[in-house]
Amino acid sequence: MFLKFLFSKPLRAKTDENSSILFKIICSVLLIITATSVMAMVHQPKYILRFTMAISLLWVISLVLLFALKKQNSRIIAVIYISFLLLMILGFSFTGGGIKAHGIRLLPIVVLFSGLTIGRKSMWVFAILASFGGLLLVLASYLDLLPLKGPIGQTPFSYWIYSVSGIFLFCYIENLSVGRFNKTVDQLKQQLSLRKQSEEKYKVIFESFQDIYYQTDMTGIVTIVTPSIKQRAGYNPKEVIGNNVADFYHQTDKRNDFMKLLLEKGSVHNYELELVTKDGKIKNVLVSSHILYDSNGAPITIEGTLHDITRRKKDENLLKEQNEKLMQIAHLQSHIVRKPVANILGIIDLLDIENPNDPNNLELIPKLETASKELDTIIKEIVQNTKGIREIVKANTVKNESDT
Repeated sequence: MFLKFLFSKPLRAKTDENSSILFKIICSVLLIITATSVMAMVHQPKYILRFTMAISLLWVISLVLLFALKKQNSRIIAVIYISFLLLMILGFSFTGGGIKAHGIRLLPIVVLFSGLTIGRKSMWVFAILASFGGLLLVLASYLDLLPLKGPIGQTPFSYWIYSVSGIFLFCYIENLSVGRFNKTVDQLKQQLSLRKQSEEKYKVIFESFQDIYYQTDMTGIVTIVTPSIKQRAGYNPKEVIGNNVADFYHQTDKRNDFMKLLLEKGSVHNYELELVTKDGKIKNVLVSSHILYDSNGAPITIEGTLHDITRRKKDENLLKEQNEKLMQIAHLQSHIVRKPVANILGIIDLLDIENPNDPNNLELIPKLETASKELDTIIKEIVQNTKGIREIVKANTVKNESDT
């Protein structure tokens, strides 16, 4: 029933690793020292009161600290517990043989406990305290201040009992240390694996980025650029990194306008620029950039993206040209065509169709022919403009396919 209480889930289920180790140490010390003391008590019944006091004190303090471990900081509990063990060992050693007492051999193990639960630096503090406490026992022995100079129970069996307790505690420490080391290694492996996965994921995203992502310093020197620069502008990233971004502007004075706006607002979105590709062509791009600052608020980096709108600009120009052609056609239809049509209709009204031999008909027919030829010329011009629109569309389609 008691063991079930000790190892109940509320006590073991600590999220803090140090709390878990401290819990295991308290329980192991409690069980091993209790077993050792019971064996010593049976072997040396005349010291039963001494062993009972030691076991009772150990159990009371251990249970109190186990309960406190649920709510208190594990480091504070560890300091209290290690200090208690040192005082207990040194105190009972003073009345049980001084520096020659059997329990004194547990001092190094208790110091190792501090290293596991509190840390390596704190372990040195407890090592100094343990050494100083041992030195006090030496001085007490020289000054004849000890109630008993020889160790309690000098038989071989007594030595074996206390040696066994030290052996088991040391083995348990080694087990905890190796377990903690292995767990740390596993955690590092998991972190390394996650980091590699994250780097691979970032690399895939970086390399598959369709727009051009870039970073420059505040002077405009390119420090990072995505591989998409090869597809979009023909440059390898190495040909761009280390160069000033203004070298790739079609109009270098645009760089000053862009930087002025960026420094004024801190970020710029969809700013239209023209860049020169490796083969000398002009690319229309939309730039979205912002400034990155250091911890002191000083600007250190400019990062942004370039979105290629060359095809869109061509389509816009095509639509503009088509609209101009259509406007010409509309003008011809609404204004120019009306004149010969009106002439033809007027001449038809003047013709005497019932009397073909009317002398006026001979005068009107040539005029009708002239108006008809004029209308035919205008219609041919309209047809030619319509063909021009078709040719523009066809040429642009072929150009887009070749670019693709």
